[in-house]
Amino acid sequence: WLTTRLVAPGGEQHIILSLLLQTLFLYVVLVGAVALIVRRITQPLAALTRRVEEFARDRTLEGQLSPSGPDDIRRLFAAHNAMETRIARLLDEKDVMLGAIGHDLKTPLAALRVRIESVENDADRAPMAAGIEDINRTLDDILSLARVGRPTDPLEPTELGALVGAVVDEYEDMGEPVTLEASERIVLPLRATWLRRALRNLASNAVRYAGSARVTLRRETNGQGSSKPGFAVLVVEDDGPGIPEADVDRMVEPFTRLEASRNTGTGGAGIGLTLARAIAEQHGGSLSLANRRSPDGKVVGLSATIRLPL
Repeated sequence: WLTTRLVAPGGEQHIILSLLLQTLFLYVVLVGAVALIVRRITQPLAALTRRVEEFARDRTLEGQLSPSGPDDIRRLFAAHNAMETRIARLLDEKDVMLGAIGHDLKTPLAALRVRIESVENDADRAPMAAGIEDINRTLDDILSLARVGRPTDPLEPTELGALVGAVVDEYEDMGEPVTLEASERIVLPLRATWLRRALRNLASNAVRYAGSARVTLRRETNGQGSSKPGFAVLVVEDDGPGIPEADVDRMVEPFTRLEASRNTGTGGAGIGLTLARAIAEQHGGSLSLANRRSPDGKVVGLSATIRLPL
């Protein structure tokens, strides 16, 4: 018999090390495979998320995504593209319809405005003309509210302080009690025409119901250590009766009016605040209403605040 003896290097330690290396190798392979699979799924989903944000912002079909990834993700892309197309088509049809409605209504209103000029009695003619102007303003507000979600003019760098000052000057030139309390130089990408409309709506609302308005523009930061740039805060205050707390939130809804008897004298169709909110949201901001209170808790006016991200 031939007997040999082999000495295994390392003994049990070698076996354990070998098992650990094999386990580590399998772990790396499995983790790598899972990471590739997850990336193949999450990368298209991240692209879809960006596309949803873009479409929500500008409502255009430019930049639609080509389906990619697993079959389920491809079907999701195709369904989303089809939904975008339907939404864009509906918005286009709405714009065409609104243009036609505006033309069909404004033409007879203009003709009616000319015809009432033949009424000799001033006492009869004045309320007729005021009624027609009221209808025209309401129609303009409705059409603007319908179109605010799809603006045609681009965002342009605008000095917000100068814009606010110009609007306040307009009221002062007309003898309206609107004052600029404080302002700062803040440059933002804005649609100036729309933002002027929002500020005018808030100021006119304050003058209509409280007799005067005070406008303030300030920069608001997010606190020390925050990486976010903060907000431009535009505030319109008045010394009026305020709004019942239960009705504050619904006042920015379309056609919401309080005390019909009061509104009969002051006019308005309840669209101005809704339009101001829509314009603020068009710029990525918000509009909030709050009653102003004295130290003893008594309501001493209303504050309307537009916050725009810097």
